[in-house]
Amino acid sequence: MTSCYLTIDDSPSPFTDEMVDYLVERKIPALLFIRGALAQNNPEPIIRAIKAGFVIGNHSYHHKPFGDLSFDDAIADIEECEAVIDCLHKQAGVERSGKYFRFPYLDRGNGDRIERHFETVSDIDVNADPRVSRLQDYLKQNGFTQPFETNHLIYNNESIATAADCLMTYTSFDWMLTKRHKGRWDYKTIDDLKTRIDDDKNLNQSSGNILIFHDQNDLGDVFKTLIDHMLSKGYEFLSISTTDNRE
Repeated sequence: MTSCYLTIDDSPSPFTDEMVDYLVERKIPALLFIRGALAQNNPEPIIRAIKAGFVIGNHSYHHKPFGDLSFDDAIADIEECEAVIDCLHKQAGVERSGKYFRFPYLDRGNGDRIERHFETVSDIDVNADPRVSRLQDYLKQNGFTQPFETNHLIYNNESIATAADCLMTYTSFDWMLTKRHKGRWDYKTIDDLKTRIDDDKNLNQSSGNILIFHDQNDLGDVFKTLIDHMLSKGYEFLSISTTDNRE
């Protein structure tokens, strides 16, 4: 059986409560990477998700591409979201299990949005750029880890496997079907995205795949359709570990 970790970026949204109920009903665990400003203004869906057993990660406070920020501004943005996450756990009465971070757009500090071409970086040192490595040092020094155990080929790349930020093995590209993006990118329909799942040999043959989906209000039907499709194909969804599996 092919196994996956479900990670979801951009929470909270007006869809979050429905998404949490959908996942709970199907006993699917997930790691929600929250946007600090959104969660501070609308904390209840995240508090509810924490109480339901979901793990919360940091997706920055302002959700700006980190290639556009100075190092000091990037650190301030991360720490501002950290403060929100700590507050949400206190309000939920649930101890925080770990510190996990994903860069907005997977722009890891050098302007390269690698989510769009992650499959091309298997033989590249993704931390070589000094702007990236400096942020990696900060994240490692402050206890951020990847809570995944995967045999996906791309994690044979040491710079990916040992990165402090949460990377991925597969992006759903669900965002291409949002109202502002639909029709402008390669995948234009839900069927296109379902076919992409079916045709990805590495996804179908690996265990511990790390999936990226998005929590956005106009993606609710897309999210549920794609997850239902994966369930129908026999995918198993793994619990998020609270320890660093790479040590």
